[in-house]
Amino acid sequence: MLTVEQLNKIAFDRGYQAIADTYTEDEEVWRELVPASKIIAPSVETLTDYPYGDRKVMPIGLGDLHEIEEGQRVPEDIIGEGPVRQCKLRTLATALTVTEDMLMLRDAETRLVRDVIDWGRRVALAASRFRNDFVAGMFQKGTLAAGSTKYFNNAYRGTPDAYPGFIYDGKPWFAAAGNEHPTQGFTGSTGSFGANLIVSGTLNSTNVQAAYTQMSVTNAYDERYQPITVRPAVLLAGASMRQSVAAITESDLLPGGTNNDANAFRGLLRPVIWDRLTDDSDAWWMLADDPGLTVYDSGIPEIRTRVNEATRTVTFEGFIRFGAVVTDWRGAVAANKAAS
Repeated sequence: MLTVEQLNKIAFDRGYQAIADTYTEDEEVWRELVPASKIIAPSVETLTDYPYGDRKVMPIGLGDLHEIEEGQRVPEDIIGEGPVRQCKLRTLATALTVTEDMLMLRDAETRLVRDVIDWGRRVALAASRFRNDFVAGMFQKGTLAAGSTKYFNNAYRGTPDAYPGFIYDGKPWFAAAGNEHPTQGFTGSTGSFGANLIVSGTLNSTNVQAAYTQMSVTNAYDERYQPITVRPAVLLAGASMRQSVAAITESDLLPGGTNNDANAFRGLLRPVIWDRLTDDSDAWWMLADDPGLTVYDSGIPEIRTRVNEATRTVTFEGFIRFGAVVTDWRGAVAANKAAS
């Protein structure tokens, strides 16, 4: 009969090895979109409320520099406090339970090694699948005017979310005209600023130019409505849009043009196809090098053991910690995607 100590050794030696051998991040397309500096390993140093979540005030920033003459006092400015953004750190887990009867089998070790290896492989694949699907869900449900609490409710223990279903400013990640993102430190007229959802806009060169302008010109202002630089870098779409994306990003001549015009977007926008984007088969997104997402990811799954003397069982739990939050909506535009 196997002992609990022997079983633990099997789980940690063979289970961890199976996880390590199977674990891959290659299929997680979101890693192609989020800068490495914005993917954070959760810890007491990186999260304000570890292991539950992270909550930070987003400073509005300083105003303009002022020209001064010799001896003139420098006008003072104050860093204003902006909106609060918070992220729930989710714990995702699955378990394998071994009963006392299983330990008494004649070939218990052979069977349990096989089961633990199979379980470890499944844990590794499930971790990658969850992360990929969650961030894809943010892109797809971030257009809903009514919000999405599945992806944008970041309440955690003792800390409610001020805008459950929405991002830090109380708007959906992708806000349509008439429901624009507000500025936090400016009350004057901002024109067409604040909209980053083009509800009706099939993927063609005209609409790509419109999205490019919306991101790099119209929305390129900070919370004080001071101009900033936002450079579109990625054209993102689902698998059914592969040919259309290639035409925009790789053709020498402007797709659909009649005057033999050069295609200015060739080499300017990096094509990314994500098969998890399935809500609207003809939707597409334009992203900056930093799309405004911060991701908290513990990486390869961990294993912990629980022994239940009452039921005489041993349970192995494989788990990860993961969270994702929008920290700046300016880095992304969605198009041809419904707001409801």
